[in-house]
Order: sequence, then structure tokens, then C-alpha cells
Amino acid sequence: MATKWGFFLCNCRKTLPLDPQKLVLPVGPSILSNASDPNHDVGEFAAAVERERPDLVLISCCADPGVFSKILDPAQRQSPKLLFVNLKEGCFAVHSNPIEAHAKASRLLRAAVASAESEETLRFNPLKAGKRLLIATDSLVGQKLAEQLADLAQPVFVVPRGAFDPTPPGEVYEGKIGEIKGRLGDFRVTIEDAQPSTGPRRQLQADQVVVISQEDGFFFKPRTGLHLLIHPGAAEVDRVAARVRELVGEFLKPVHVSYQADTCAGGSADQDACGICITACPYDAIGRDPENHLRMRVDHMACEGCGACASACPTSSLRFTEPSPQGIYTRLAALLARRPGFEGERLAVLFHCSEQGSHVLDEAARQALPYPPGVLPVQVPCLRYVSEANMLAAFRLGADGVELLGCEECPHGERELLYQKLEFCRLTLDAFGLGAERLRLITAADGGEREALTALSKFAVTLSATPIRWDGKPLRQWGNREVIEDALRSFIDQLAREPGRRPLERSFPFAFAEVNESGCTMCRSCVNVCPTHAFKLDEKSQALEFKPMACVACGLCEKVCPEHVITLRPEIYFDKGALDHQTAVQDSMVSCAKCGKPYINRKALETVEARLFSLESLLDTFTGNRRNLLRMCPDCRDVDAMMEVEKGWKP
Repeated sequence: MATKWGFFLCNCRKTLPLDPQKLVLPVGPSILSNASDPNHDVGEFAAAVERERPDLVLISCCADPGVFSKILDPAQRQSPKLLFVNLKEGCFAVHSNPIEAHAKASRLLRAAVASAESEETLRFNPLKAGKRLLIATDSLVGQKLAEQLADLAQPVFVVPRGAFDPTPPGEVYEGKIGEIKGRLGDFRVTIEDAQPSTGPRRQLQADQVVVISQEDGFFFKPRTGLHLLIHPGAAEVDRVAARVRELVGEFLKPVHVSYQADTCAGGSADQDACGICITACPYDAIGRDPENHLRMRVDHMACEGCGACASACPTSSLRFTEPSPQGIYTRLAALLARRPGFEGERLAVLFHCSEQGSHVLDEAARQALPYPPGVLPVQVPCLRYVSEANMLAAFRLGADGVELLGCEECPHGERELLYQKLEFCRLTLDAFGLGAERLRLITAADGGEREALTALSKFAVTLSATPIRWDGKPLRQWGNREVIEDALRSFIDQLAREPGRRPLERSFPFAFAEVNESGCTMCRSCVNVCPTHAFKLDEKSQALEFKPMACVACGLCEKVCPEHVITLRPEIYFDKGALDHQTAVQDSMVSCAKCGKPYINRKALETVEARLFSLESLLDTFTGNRRNLLRMCPDCRDVDAMMEVEKGWKP
């Protein structure tokens, strides 16, 4: 059944040139409100919502979202889902040309509707955080924070030995923090050289942790419930105190990542493999399953939702839930659809994080700092979320350029994996002659918003038109490797170019499996363990086939091959042959010497014969008529073997 929509479009008390008649709305709305004053007009809109019962409501207004949530979601049995798209800040405040602003607004509305309709229902887990607060401090700032939170349970202090005289009141441990593990509601903090204690280390539990230092640098990663302060001022202490209060209580924590164990490349045949997701996660939320070390276990309570694991997973066994892969690609397609009259417009997809990336765009709207209307924002939780598949899909859908805008210092830690993915995409663009300069990473720190905006604007206005034209067909598969394949096939077809082999660093999840044909026995070990079906055996033609683009370099085929004839080479092939299965080893079937029925492949038979006939102890066994036993099918072999026994043969 088609989704019923409601639209509340506000022109900000007629200060915006927003005209719904100039918008290309993505659906025929059941409700459309062209509002000027949300406080006045939302009542009438709410009555229409109550009457028409739309499934989703999209609101474009700069007023507090709580105004709409309170009125449009009064504990109804069938309350619509609310979406917010601020056309004022995203279009009319930063694009002075009304035609361009309306065109951009149409793109944003279409993208919001399309992605919302493709998203699945989120799952949640209950989480409870109590009032036990651990404050590690080397100054009196920690005591001031504790005083602000005096109505909570008595804080636990960790202070340097001899730093305070007298020590703060209450539960106090002298020492330093050695390690912080866990998550909101269940932090486990190891105190080194702790007093009072029975030894040099002690572990404390807390619902939240605040670390305050007058020295630069932390080796802890911030996360929900773990607050890190360096040289904090009064305002920052107030902010943390307020945040601590917000995080006390019971919550529903979204499940950010789903896991499909049956496609995981974590291992097979009792051989560990892959494990990229484990090192990619900055919060130790992913590890090997204690009950099955060949598969992963996701600690959904510890997950902070940065998306790094889903971006890293070469088989897409880990998938982010919001935005989901389908939601991202549906949004990209809606944003990049070319419109009549705007054929010459340069379009640049801007993946931006929800921290500094969003802050730069917010500042642009607040200060009315213009940037090109062809810059199309796509918000992601963190730039770690952005995969090579996301970036290449944007180019496959006709983007002239792709920008990534995020934090100068990512709160989730180092992002080497992102740099690796950027390198791979640039290599791909260069290989096809599209130019690595079509891809740019821009970072911003507090106070550097204007410079970041200038950089993204300069990038957008200097883009040349892409030769890639989208055929209008949506992506049908959303796995990382399938999306990459689809993009490369489009590049090859449209550019009539097959760049061929490119070497890669070993850390890249791509490889070519070179098989020594003369030593291969077609035993199928590689076929049985390959998690992506890069290897397969064609029974009719008796050919072992390999698909290079499906290989994720997990190494299982190398490990289990009994003949040791497979070697993985870190490289990628940009040609059509690499996108499909190609013959790696060709063989033929051998027919039974007695009944003529095909029963074994030649390479396997020759290998068995060579090994058996090389053993002196078996030379008498396979002499005379018995030499052909191995050349018979199992049925005929049993009959002939029994006849030889009757003649006196003792096998």
C-alpha cells in the first residue's frame, strides 16, 4: 500500500520566498500546509493529520521540533512518524537565487521522502544508568563539578597521590586511571597504584565517568557517559554537569548495527580469517564470539554508532541501521536525479558528519554564508561510516564530485580506515581517467567553519562535468561489494575503458587468487570455504572458476588448500573479466574403464594414482588386473575387487 504523506512547509512568517507551487514534491501529498506562523498554523495542520491519518509527516520549519512532536504525537494509536527538513537553512538562507533554492529544496524533499520510505523499523534495547559517578581529577574543578551534582549519589574520586591536602570528602582513591572499559551504566575503571587497596591495581565500577586534566592529551576515547575535559572553563563544567544529569535514568538504546553470520568472512574450517571489523571498532563493541570463534559478536550496548564496522566489512555482514545502506543509496539517487532545465548544473555530494560537518552547514545558514546550490548534503553519523561503495555509488549515479566534511579531530579516534578508502576511490577514479581531484576530504575545528565552507565551495565550483550519466535505474543490491561492482561495470560500459591491473596495499580487502593449475586437484576446498563464492566449480564443464571482484582477501583459500597451490596477490583488475567468474583451472571427467560412466575428474585421479604408486608397500596391490581398479567407478570397483579376493588376493 502506498505511503500517505503530510507536508508542513513554513515560509518563516513570509520572510522566505518559499512557494510550494515551485517545488517538485516527490508524492501527491494527502495533506499540504503552506504555513507562515507555526504556532498558529500547526493546530489546523494537526486537525488535518488527525482526520487524514498520514503514515509520515515531513516538516520544514526552523521552529523547535518539540512544538510539532507535542501537538502531532499526543499518544495516538496511529501517530505518524515525523521527519524534519529545514529548507530555510539548507536552501533559502544560503542560496540567494530563488530558482536555484527551489530546485535544491525539491531535491532535499525528494531525498527525505525516498529514504524514509526505504528505511526499516529500528530496534531498541533497554539501558539503565544509575547515579554512581566516578570523577578523576587533578584539580579542584572536579570538586566543583561534584558540588553541582550533589543531589546525585556521592561521587567516587580518583586523584593523584598527594595532590590534595586534605583529600576531597567521600569515597576517594589515590592513583591514576590505567584503563576504562564498558559503557554507560556499566563502566569498569582500572586504577593503578591505588590506595586504599590490597595491591597496585584496583577496578571500580561506575555508571558514568568524568576525567578532568590540566595536561594536554588523553589516551581514552570519549563515548556516551565518558566525559573528557582538558583545561575546562566554568561553562564547559556546567555543560558536562547538565549532560551527566541527562544520562541518569532508563533509556531505549537503538540497535545501530545488524549482523548476518552466514555471510561473515570471519573464518571457516576452524581457520580464523578477516576480522577487519574488530580493529575498525574504536569502542571494543565487536569481538569474536566466545561460543564460535569463527563468527563475531556485537555488544550493542557498547556500540556508539559511528558506522566504522559496517564500512569496513567487505561482505556487508555488518550493516548500519539508520541510515541503512538502502536508505543512503535511495537518498543519493533522489538527490542526483537530473532535472530538465538544470542539465548543466554541477552536482557534488557532501557526506558530512553529525558533529563538525553539521556545525559548518549550520553556521553557513546562521551567518547567511553562500555556497553553490549543487552541493547536496548527506548526513552520516561519522565520516567513518562512509565506505568506498558509498563514494563510488555517488559517481555511478552521476555526481560530478564527492566531498567529505568532518571533524579536524574525530571524537571517535584515528580514522586510518577512512584514508584507505579514500585512497582506493582515488586510485579507481584515476584508473578510469575521471580524475582523483573529484574526491575531497575537508575537516574543520571550532572557529574554522568559514574556512571549511570556502574550501567546499571552491571544490564545487571548479568541478568539470562528469562523463558518467545515470540511466535512472535504482541500485538493486546494497552490499558494499555489489555496489562497487555495479559502479565499475557502469564506468567500463560508459567510458569504453578497461584499465586492467592495479597493485594494492595488503591491508585493502581485494585480491587476485593465482592458482597453479598443474598442482590443483579440483578438491573443492577453496569452493567450500570461500565466504563470497569467489570460487565456484562448474560441474558441467569441470572448471574451477574465480571471480576477482568478489574476493575479499580473507585468505581462507590459501590456508585450507591441501596442495598449497593458491597464492593471493594484493591487486585489483578493472576490467569486465574481473566482474564475472572466469576459468582458473580446467579439467575433464574420466570414464569408468569397465562401464564407461564418468565418475571422477582427471586431475584428482592422476594425483591419487601418483601418490599410491609411489609407495613401495602398495606396488604388489596394484599389479596385473588390479592396476585398473582405480580407473573404475565405485560400483564396478567393488565387483572386481571381490572377484580378485576370490582368486586369493588379500587386500
